[in-house]
Amino acid sequence: MAQRPMAYWWAASGPDRRAWILTQVEEAGWAWTPPPALPTPRPGIPEPTAWQRVRALMSWPVRAPLGRPPLPRHGRVLKAVNSETLIALHAQGERRAWLRAHLAPDALHYLYPAPAPWSWPARGTERWECRILVRMRDGELVRTMLTIRPEDFMALPSSVPRLRQRLLAHMAAAVERDTGLWGRDHQCAAEGCGYTPPGHGVVASS
Repeated sequence: MAQRPMAYWWAASGPDRRAWILTQVEEAGWAWTPPPALPTPRPGIPEPTAWQRVRALMSWPVRAPLGRPPLPRHGRVLKAVNSETLIALHAQGERRAWLRAHLAPDALHYLYPAPAPWSWPARGTERWECRILVRMRDGELVRTMLTIRPEDFMALPSSVPRLRQRLLAHMAAAVERDTGLWGRDHQCAAEGCGYTPPGHGVVASS
């Protein structure tokens, strides 16, 4: 990825966004050409190998980077939330509107703290970056991320048995497609989800 700058953002962008990127590059006078295509992310959850199944039962998928403190015990937990709760955890109104239109309304979604090495909290108590396994309105399981305060995460009910927590956490880590790629392939008008992107009229409520 380091040898292909902006590879993910280019792959996740549609034609309009790519045209905008090229315009910005040209106006800035940069010498940049679009990166080669990334491997196509597979939809759904890849079938785990036998070793991956055993590992999922024995270990938690998130480990502290070398030299950094681990998350506290209450941060090594997976929690299930319904769609309205997940939407409420997002501070940005536009993101809430998009999620409300596209999440499966009656589904459960699963989140657990999984900070990237470069955003790992120094003392294990700052805001936590959580990985989330979400079910979209067409039934596909994809992943997304959300930064949340530890106290907000701890306030969520914990109802998932520990063994199932491990299995779901490893499943979430294995999912290749995220909400960005799902949204790129989704056509709001054609699918009739009731969502209107900013700049294309008033956002419809669902």
